[in-house]
Amino acid sequence: MGGVHPQTLNHNTLMKRHAKWFIAGGAMVALAIVAWAAEQARPNLKQPDYRRWTHVKTMVIFDPAHPLYNDFGGIHHVYANATALPSTQEQKFPFPDGSQLVFVLYDIKNVDGAYVAADKKLTAVMVKNSARFKDTGGWGFQAWDAQGRALVNDGGASCFACHRDKASKTDYVFSRFER
Repeated sequence: MGGVHPQTLNHNTLMKRHAKWFIAGGAMVALAIVAWAAEQARPNLKQPDYRRWTHVKTMVIFDPAHPLYNDFGGIHHVYANATALPSTQEQKFPFPDGSQLVFVLYDIKNVDGAYVAADKKLTAVMVKNSARFKDTGGWGFQAWDAQGRALVNDGGASCFACHRDKASKTDYVFSRFER
């Protein structure tokens, strides 16, 4: 046998097999941790049934000169649940926990000189929960594309960055009730 004891050969082979399984198992654990971390970055908010909520305002961003045109050009409809409504109507801040605001964005088209809604671009929600969303001013953020796929994968940090910079005096909310 060329000077190698059969038990040593079996032991070395066995160690190599165990090492391969150990490495494969470690890779699986690492992938699971990465997947878990990515899922934790999602705020885990559901699309609310906002159609019976109060319509707060409508706005159209139609001009490329507007700073939000590239991301949010189109017709905006904003809705508030009953908890958020007094704050939007009376400009009372901060919003109470349980407040929810929905922003629905449609593309626009010109039909005989009138801008009308075309395809839905996205639905977005802000949910106030001061304890749960401490890192984003007490608000949870999520948006879904027209097919219902979640778009916010950073825990709402990117949404909050804009809201923090441009709406800090109004509890990070842009929209006001328009009578």
